[in-house]
Amino acid sequence: MLDLRMNLRLARLCASLLTMLAAAAPSHATGNQQQPEARSIVTRDCIGEDDDYDDTVQRLRRLYQGRKFVELDATLACLLRGSSRFGSGRTGSSAVYWMFRRQMPAPGASQGEVAHIQDWRQQQPDSIFAEFADLRLKYAMAWNARGTSYAREVPDAAWKAFSQGLVDTEHAVLQARKELRQTPIWQNLLLAVVLDMKNSQSEARVVFEDGAKHWPNYYDFYEVALTRLVPRWGGSWEEVETFIDHWSARLRSNEGDSLYARLYASVIANGASPRETQLRWPRMKRSLDDLITRYPDPTHKNVAASFACAYNDSTYFKASFQRIQAKELRPAAWIRGTDPNSCAR
Repeated sequence: MLDLRMNLRLARLCASLLTMLAAAAPSHATGNQQQPEARSIVTRDCIGEDDDYDDTVQRLRRLYQGRKFVELDATLACLLRGSSRFGSGRTGSSAVYWMFRRQMPAPGASQGEVAHIQDWRQQQPDSIFAEFADLRLKYAMAWNARGTSYAREVPDAAWKAFSQGLVDTEHAVLQARKELRQTPIWQNLLLAVVLDMKNSQSEARVVFEDGAKHWPNYYDFYEVALTRLVPRWGGSWEEVETFIDHWSARLRSNEGDSLYARLYASVIANGASPRETQLRWPRMKRSLDDLITRYPDPTHKNVAASFACAYNDSTYFKASFQRIQAKELRPAAWIRGTDPNSCAR
């Protein structure tokens, strides 16, 4: 997101994360890995076999927008509690969080959401998801007060409203009922809030560590942390590489070598150029192959071909492009400066 992050805060976060990485030994041996196998694309009783992650997020938004809150609550609960993952490897709980994030962008959420959430609470008074919607909207409204301008262009009054909005949001998030506080979506929102704050009750490092400990395959925690480690926000590419390398090793028993590619793809998707990073292309290729073997989602296949094009690796591009069926082509998944047509020439 824009340049709201205070350099001092970011420097402390980067230092805290790297201190944690240096102190934490990998919890699993890197040898004797299990052979990778494709994950189930089905979250039982929640989505159809052919639905993917983005389809599910859109389906949840349609239920919300249509005020079908009974069905929405049941589907959200199933996704949140289910153990199956999508073909991309992402969890159902991640789809739950992204339904709220896309419906109530920060900034950009509509004031009309207030009445919508009130209707939800009336129909489903015990819903933890209606409660979460209210918390997400508070966060989005704080961002609305700030706006999308660069930091130096934000008026003092807007900064004050933004800061107070974040303080109020963190307080409300910490006061949420216990059932909600025991979910990764609550942890994800708290992490987003405290990373935006100059002074918070919660320590960002602790929030991140707790999330990664309890829900290690909830990739959003690592992706959010990485956005604060890039040079743009006061970090460095060395710190990014250290972080990705560390967590790839920590999760190797479950993720093989796939996490290296997944996390670097996230960094590049947020605007970085592959060649400005410390990404190691030979390892990236191995990791992309493992990612696709374990999670044969069309997006991953397109990402692999896109990276091959960016690195002018014609051999790997040919092999990667051949893995993409016509119905699996996803131009939106290709990284900046590459596209299927020009790369295939």
